[in-house]
Amino acid sequence: MDGLVLRAFFDSVKRKVQTPIDAYDAAAWMSITVLSEQSIATGGMPVSVPDFTNGRWINREPAPADI
Repeated sequence: MDGLVLRAFFDSVKRKVQTPIDAYDAAAWMSITVLSEQSIATGGMPVSVPDFTNGRWINREPAPADI
């Protein structure tokens, strides 16, 4: 994570509001490297990105806009 993301995270924690990036977003972002490796190993075939939220992303609250 870069400094801006960390600053936004700590600011959200201090203000006790929803963080702009939650654990599910972080898991999806971090999985890209492994999924890319799998795709390369199979000759560039598409690889599905897992839904770490089990569908809960559809109805989640939006990230705060003021960060």
